[in-house]
Amino acid sequence: MSHEVQQHEQELEQQRTETAWTVFQLWSGSRDEDCFRRSYLGHYASRDAFGQELLARLGADGRIYRLPDWLQAYIRLDGEAVVQDFEAAGHFYVFDAPDDGGTFVFDAYEHPARVVE
Repeated sequence: MSHEVQQHEQELEQQRTETAWTVFQLWSGSRDEDCFRRSYLGHYASRDAFGQELLARLGADGRIYRLPDWLQAYIRLDGEAVVQDFEAAGHFYVFDAPDDGGTFVFDAYEHPARVVE
């Protein structure tokens, strides 16, 4: 990887972190950096990308792979719907950045109002 590419990726990551920090402050009303670090789960290309990763972590894709190949071809898990359900249940706060800027995900259980110190 060239130095320019590496530098560009570092700049993008810095911009994402700054955006996530701003979103956290607007969502939580807090400037607590420790709480931010605990609650910020990451940046994803889309809600579907986060949902697919969540499904994989939950083992859903592993169960599909145990099905016959002919049946696997017809099964598609809706990552975006999974995120919508988890968000509605209060597990995550999800912010979709404008202009295809991706999706920022926060652990709602680490919201400052929910954390008892």
